[in-house]
Amino acid sequence: MSTTQAFSIGPIAIEGMEKSRGFLLGLLTSLSDEQLAARAGGAGNHALWIMGHIAQSDDAVVSAFTNEPSCLPDGHDALFAAKTSVSDNATDYPSRDELLERMTNARERVVGWVKSLDDQSSLQASPEQLAAFAPNPIAAAHGVSLHEFMHAGQVATIRASLGLQPVCQ
Repeated sequence: MSTTQAFSIGPIAIEGMEKSRGFLLGLLTSLSDEQLAARAGGAGNHALWIMGHIAQSDDAVVSAFTNEPSCLPDGHDALFAAKTSVSDNATDYPSRDELLERMTNARERVVGWVKSLDDQSSLQASPEQLAAFAPNPIAAAHGVSLHEFMHAGQVATIRASLGLQPVCQ
């Protein structure tokens, strides 16, 4: 007798998000407020921008799939959307605590959305604006953690440029 059990890959996507978030937070925790604005080699993204960008991209993914408004304050996208210019002036950005709160709120929104997906809805076509990022919601859910890991690599490079020790999670 053969039995089949339904298997949802949503929980696996959420587990990936927990791992990527844990790794990024591990890299950020020991950076001073001044170091949050450091840019490796004087170029690229700094940790403040990365924190805001992670919140912005998480929020944008959910909004694209659900057609619900952003959970982030007005002006957040203008600072943190992809291809925005990174300012060397840390006072142009919200504080570490504010950015961590925005990251948490946006990620909770993503997790809630992923939990709402069923086997059918998780494989529907992505909205046009996200099709290049992911062909369907479950691929987008996995892409959230991959995107965060990529930016965590930038923070690791910033840390190395500051002479800080690697962080192992």
